[in-house]
Amino acid sequence: MNVSRRSLFKGMVVASALPLFNIGCAGFGKGRVRQVAKGAKLRVALVGCGLQSRQIINAVLLEKLVAMVDPDPAMFALMDTEVAELKDPGCSANYTGVKKFATYQDMFEAVGAELDAVIIETPNHQHILPAVMAIRRGIHVFLDKPLVLTAAEGDLLLAETRKHPGIVTQTGTYGHSFPSMKYCADRIQEGALGEVKEVWAYDDRCNSIYTRPAAVPPPKGMDWDSWCGGSPVCDFYPSSEDQDGMHPHGWHSWIGYGNGSIGNLGMHIMDVAFLALGLKDPDKVTCHDVQFACKGAWAYRDVFEFHFPATKEHGEVALHWWDGLKDGVPYKKEFVNKFGVPHKREWLNIPPRVIEEEKKWGFEKDPFYKNGVLFVGTKANLWFTHHGGYRFLPRSAGWCMPRLDRPEDFNYRRNTLPHVREFYTAIKEGREANDNFEYGVPLAKTVCLGNISALAGKGSVLEWNGKNVTNNAEADKWVTQEYRKGWDPFEG
Repeated sequence: MNVSRRSLFKGMVVASALPLFNIGCAGFGKGRVRQVAKGAKLRVALVGCGLQSRQIINAVLLEKLVAMVDPDPAMFALMDTEVAELKDPGCSANYTGVKKFATYQDMFEAVGAELDAVIIETPNHQHILPAVMAIRRGIHVFLDKPLVLTAAEGDLLLAETRKHPGIVTQTGTYGHSFPSMKYCADRIQEGALGEVKEVWAYDDRCNSIYTRPAAVPPPKGMDWDSWCGGSPVCDFYPSSEDQDGMHPHGWHSWIGYGNGSIGNLGMHIMDVAFLALGLKDPDKVTCHDVQFACKGAWAYRDVFEFHFPATKEHGEVALHWWDGLKDGVPYKKEFVNKFGVPHKREWLNIPPRVIEEEKKWGFEKDPFYKNGVLFVGTKANLWFTHHGGYRFLPRSAGWCMPRLDRPEDFNYRRNTLPHVREFYTAIKEGREANDNFEYGVPLAKTVCLGNISALAGKGSVLEWNGKNVTNNAEADKWVTQEYRKGWDPFEG
């Protein structure tokens, strides 16, 4: 954050310790500041009511939910059931009288002036437009990972945020609010590992499609055209026992709608590396391996190497990314479940360097979690998972917390609560949130650069200046995309 932004935020704090936002902000004039100071709930809209939203709804309902948006009315019914099952009087009170809309355009038109904040939990191709529409209206934005579909959208999101410095933003990488992430980042910055030159990040997902499903009509009452948004109107592929289709979750696997395996969990997994090492933009990415199965779908295996040049914060860093099925394991339903998770750990495309570290320190019987990050330092190493577990290697380098992949240790609702609360608290206190877009966008664009590397193919080496691929004109075309008329976020 630059000095002018920091000074501006300090200047917005009033005697009540609440912000005096620009009068142009939706609802957050002086009167609204006084109301919130006296205990009024923030007025929130939820855009997207699929699985992710239902998993975090208890955190959303810390404040007053005014409106929900989803083109599939069946999602509203599932949300009603989810809230009822919470059996929490506070959640029930904050869910009363929620207005429901098929599109966020209709929602902003009807109740935009009544909103303080919006939480966006849509498929990736529907992230950028509601985000910039909210920001331009002075509404605070919580946007789930990976923030954007393309690198150009990342630049737009950051530009719009900087035009409206009173807006609080938060990236939906929930592990960022875990004390374990801050502890590990602090230890790395204090020099516990020595100089870190290599980071090995790996994912347990295979967000791809091995055979294109048969198209069927969209669910009755669903606004499929609005669901497709700025991307081309595609066939509707239902979920089946074998594959996840397109809606409500399988969009991760499709080019133009999701960002594949690295888009699904890459920001979660690589977050600790960006935080601890102060990473921003890589200057080069190499595609060591990529394997596609179905035209129009992302790869079922990726191996990338991002090179980060030396800065004042760190020396040169090589950040390796591995995902999907390892070489020799067929991409078939016998080997992965419908969500793309391999049935056995030994089928995962885990970097050999990580396996070596397990053996070296005697963890074969209690292996590292199936996704995570290994920092390789000149003094010591560190393994970390965004679920909260970590191990210093050797243990003398820092206090260790075991992996947290057992069901009794990992409760998604409990773990996401602090991150959403941080967003709400930052609004009330007139400060930036801990995972704002200034921090999150460079990480999101690195994810998008991985997508470009996959499309460029195995063996490609792409030079990157933070905005464009400078040595491959064809690959540079994938920095952005074309939008259907009426859905272009760069207009207006």
